[in-house]
Amino acid sequence: MNFLNNFFLLKDEGTSENGVPNWRVSALRIILFSGAFLSLAVFIDTLVPLLELHLIFTIGVTSTFLGVMLTLFWLSTRYYHFCAHSLHVMIIAASLSCNLLLVDLSLAQVSSMFMYASPLIALMLLGGRAALFYGILNIVPFYIILNDIDLSELTGINEQLPDASLYILGLIFLFFNICIPLAVARTIVAAKRLNQETQKSNDYLKGKNSLYRVFFAESRRPKVIVNEDGLITDFNKQAGDIFGLDESTRSGCQSISNWFPDINHAKLPTGGKIIRHEHTYQQVVRLEVPEASSYVYEFVDCTQEKTLESNLTFLEQENRRLRYLDTQTNLPNSDWFELQCNKLISKSDREFFVVVAQSESEDYLRLKYGESVIRRLLASSYSRLKKHRQHPRLTATIALNKLVFILPKTVENELKDVLLDIKNSLDKEYTFQGIKCQQSFQFGVARFPKHGETADVVVSRALEAKKFASVNQFYHLYDTENSEEFMERHEISILLDEAIQNDELDVCFQPKVTADGTCVGLEALARWDSPVLGSISPAIFIPIAEEYRMISRLTDLIVQKVCAQISLWKKNDFPLLPVAINISLLDFSQPDFISKLVKYLADFSVKPSQIELELTETCLESDRVNSLELMNELKSWGFKVSVDDFGVGYSSVTRLAYYPIDKLKLDRALLRGIKTSGRQYSLVKGIFNICSELKIKCVVEGVEEKSQLTRLTEIGFSEFQGFYFSKPLTVTRYEKHVKTHGLVFLDKTGQQLS
Repeated sequence: MNFLNNFFLLKDEGTSENGVPNWRVSALRIILFSGAFLSLAVFIDTLVPLLELHLIFTIGVTSTFLGVMLTLFWLSTRYYHFCAHSLHVMIIAASLSCNLLLVDLSLAQVSSMFMYASPLIALMLLGGRAALFYGILNIVPFYIILNDIDLSELTGINEQLPDASLYILGLIFLFFNICIPLAVARTIVAAKRLNQETQKSNDYLKGKNSLYRVFFAESRRPKVIVNEDGLITDFNKQAGDIFGLDESTRSGCQSISNWFPDINHAKLPTGGKIIRHEHTYQQVVRLEVPEASSYVYEFVDCTQEKTLESNLTFLEQENRRLRYLDTQTNLPNSDWFELQCNKLISKSDREFFVVVAQSESEDYLRLKYGESVIRRLLASSYSRLKKHRQHPRLTATIALNKLVFILPKTVENELKDVLLDIKNSLDKEYTFQGIKCQQSFQFGVARFPKHGETADVVVSRALEAKKFASVNQFYHLYDTENSEEFMERHEISILLDEAIQNDELDVCFQPKVTADGTCVGLEALARWDSPVLGSISPAIFIPIAEEYRMISRLTDLIVQKVCAQISLWKKNDFPLLPVAINISLLDFSQPDFISKLVKYLADFSVKPSQIELELTETCLESDRVNSLELMNELKSWGFKVSVDDFGVGYSSVTRLAYYPIDKLKLDRALLRGIKTSGRQYSLVKGIFNICSELKIKCVVEGVEEKSQLTRLTEIGFSEFQGFYFSKPLTVTRYEKHVKTHGLVFLDKTGQQLS
């Protein structure tokens, strides 16, 4: 069906390349195709008899008709008018040829009837003028028939086909009963479709008229229609009743500005405006109607809103005073401080120090006494500052229960002593409602204008400096180098957060091997190649992830990537080994840690026995009871649990007996003196012996030399990890190595396989 639609252009949508409606092109193609088909039938059926009678001229005529009809059919889409007129020429030529080639006069006269179809065809294909022309032209064959004019005398032919009457009458029958009716039927279908489209258009216009009544004439809101020059051409009943518009206004002679002086038609804002009309306020919006080159002004009475706005003005002025007070302590807030500080800067160019003070014991006191006590303490500290003999200026509260104040530049040489004196005053015992408590204040200091030329900049620099204050150094003066380091870490944290969200981190795998280099497990290690910063070392981004509380999201990403890789290896029948994943204290302390872990494994059909969790010792220090419960639950699921970096800082051997540990991973720091120091060697050997008694497997990381491996194998260690065997490998390099060398990373001579 699609072939016929495309072949005969049976769909009415669109026009041809010449802008002719498709239905006319379709009718032309139907006539040409059926005509070509009839010509082909005549040519084939008459070829042999004509050859026998040596009527070569007649053969030429029939073949020419066939060729021309096919050519016109091929050109009909692109050259419609040419083909339509050529069709009529062919009809005239066919009628004339019959008169010239037929000896039988009556049969020749019958053949002239071909031309009688030309006005009807012209009406369908070319229009009324062409039909009239061909109708007048038909006077010629009518005259020939009426006067029995024999045109065969002109050719001198005295012989014709024996069955010529059959061909002539058959062609006339088929032409008038098939070719023309098919074209007429196509025209009728097109007319019917056009009628349907007209009906749809009428229905659409009726709908538009209904919309006009609903949205304009019957709208509850006043609406006024103006032309491009802003002259009123129409309005609805509501506009007439409210604004007093009468019928004379519709004449298009009165500008909307005459009725509403506050409206400037040429400059009305896009979002509209509020105008005053007599005793009311009107929100007026202008809507453009492009098809009609008009505009609709819609009015909404907003008198009540404006009255309410006026009533609120007084309240706003009153609240403006409260804007500069901290609502919880009723002390001057950061907005007040910056306002007063900027006033001081504008009135004088004197240098001064901005100091931010905060108690380091605030979190403890909040947990012990609650937020209300913290606010009372802050108010008391504020009072002490105001009364201090150094007379700090512009004292206020700022960001997260901090105090801020100004000290003059005159204290520069004795800044430490002045701040210590203020600290001693603020740190004295506080007593209220039977509660006695102690605070310990620390200070961040920035200098105007050296560290900033506006109040907000200097305050932010003082806040940055406060982060570097500590127990051993109770105040810190803003330092560009420290600030740059802080900003660098902060920028890295922002990019790391985006990298985790966008899945930009990759996973490498470092083999865990036996002494002969046979791989028995893998450790998954995060790698980050930032498009902005380049390759970032884990030693940099892992601590930042922990500091900015992103480590759990990072761990989730690594777990999912590892599970996806194990699932892919399993699908491809690639050798599977247990994969170790590092777990931080923040991960371990998450209440949904185990549930998320199990879900990720379930999503990729990975068994818990294929995952080894490497916990740092800090995970075990945080909450002994809770840590033991979590480890027992992990063991019940089938996970292998190991302790990572044992031997760093303060390591407790008693934990080995208390917790259900499968493996203990010795830190590389224990290997530094194993070749030269007998005490170091004995320490490592002692740890190995303890683990052997407790049936805990020992793994040594950081093995970089063969001599280290020799000493460790002497002790009895059987599982190792380090650059001596292999660096961390990308998935591609690891798979390539295994396909080439199998799970072996040392050759028979003990050299690393590449």
